[in-house]
Amino acid sequence: MRRPKLRKVDTDKRKRERKKAKKQLQERASMVLNAPDNCCVCKTPFDKKSKKMAQTWHVVVFEAKKAIRLTCPACWKEVEKVAEEKNGE
Repeated sequence: MRRPKLRKVDTDKRKRERKKAKKQLQERASMVLNAPDNCCVCKTPFDKKSKKMAQTWHVVVFEAKKAIRLTCPACWKEVEKVAEEKNGE
């Protein structure tokens, strides 16, 4: 007598999900590799090997545009001020 299967495995669904996840990973990895090397406002150079810079600079990712913007701490304060002013109006 055959035993009934306890669960059904949908291998096609898993395969589609895996393929989709792999594609998303490739897109995001290429975005990170093509990230700018300086501040988008004042053009201050960004050292990718500096741990301090990596912890203090702000990174904004626009997935729809597939773009990454780097902003130094000084410029970020100005960006926040402008954003607050616009939200206050």
